[in-house]
Amino acid sequence: MDTTTTDLFAGSGREERLRAAWTEMLEDSDRIADDITATMLTKDRGSGWSTPELRAVLRRSTREHARRGLSRLAGLVDDEGRSARVVDVWRSTGIERARQGVPLEAVLSAYTTGNLLLWEAMTDRVRDGRADVTAEELVAAGRRLWRDLGIQGEVMSQAYRRELARRELRDLRRQESYLAGLLEGRASDPEFAAQAEEILGIRPDVPVACVVAVLEDTHSEPLHHPEDRVERMGGTSRWGVRDGALYGVVTLQGVDESWLTDVLRPVVAGRVGVALARRGMAGASAAFRLAARAAATLPAGEQRLVWASARLPELLLGTSPEVGSMIVEQVLGPVLALPDHQRTTLLDTLRSLLRHSGSATHAAEELFCHRNTVIYRSRQLVELTGCDLQEPRGRLLLELAVIARDLAVSSGRDEA
Repeated sequence: MDTTTTDLFAGSGREERLRAAWTEMLEDSDRIADDITATMLTKDRGSGWSTPELRAVLRRSTREHARRGLSRLAGLVDDEGRSARVVDVWRSTGIERARQGVPLEAVLSAYTTGNLLLWEAMTDRVRDGRADVTAEELVAAGRRLWRDLGIQGEVMSQAYRRELARRELRDLRRQESYLAGLLEGRASDPEFAAQAEEILGIRPDVPVACVVAVLEDTHSEPLHHPEDRVERMGGTSRWGVRDGALYGVVTLQGVDESWLTDVLRPVVAGRVGVALARRGMAGASAAFRLAARAAATLPAGEQRLVWASARLPELLLGTSPEVGSMIVEQVLGPVLALPDHQRTTLLDTLRSLLRHSGSATHAAEELFCHRNTVIYRSRQLVELTGCDLQEPRGRLLLELAVIARDLAVSSGRDEA
């Protein structure tokens, strides 16, 4: 409702008549402002000015803006009413409304409604003979109000959006700070847990899934907007980036691991590990470490989500590469020393036999060869490795040796 001091009216007499009419309206400024407030609240229906406190703010602000606007239209200019100061008022209003959580549309609507009702109040005075203003002058006054409304809206909107962006950045940084605290194991501190609940919106005692997605490079995106996907499916999650990985915590209250797998699988575009913290925030640090290790067990470039609970042998061997190297050397050493073609054939046969619990028949079907051929190769494997697939210990050692070999290859410690 404030306006800038620009002379839009030709002729000092016409200017004086309009100023006099605006001056006479000053005595009704509070009533006009209250009409504006009532109209706004009727149109808004509580969505923008949703609390008694905000409605009181709207009433006080509208009264202040109405008095300022009428004073300027009346030509009652003082130091406080200079154009620069008025712009500061609009800017401050935009910042304050952003902090109060009033939607921008509601704020702009208040300005539009205010200027419209000011002009209608002047029109009523002219119609009733209370203002010595011609129709042409009334139209000119309306043009001035609408032109200034555009300036008001632009200044206030820019300030509102800048403040909103600043607050969103601050909130994001606070979220990332508390996520980092979970990674560092600070959730055991009750004070931290209480603050984390407030900032992250996650109860400390609710089971959570900790997700780690490996960033292969600065441009990689191993998970495409997982927060949107989780939210659309009715869940709550918080995400951040640290130490070459995208990491997040997802609440599992009322859902299970398969639900999260189904939610995230469509947006997986890299190596993703997940681990469950059944005790909630207190177990998040350990779960994040397990999720990171599970993701690291996948070959570089693979696009796949794995739960740490499904990668236990890989996690154990990855924790101690020396043990993995020893198993590979002692079990698969003689096989790896064979010529390329023979080595590849025997390793493929071994993998197929392991997948089919040692069944030569099923392995032969998978390898497109005769069953007797698989039996012959399995005997070669027993002779070379000293491990029999039909014996529990032998099968275990062969399983571990193959897993350790794959981990060494995927990590670049050995050639395929």
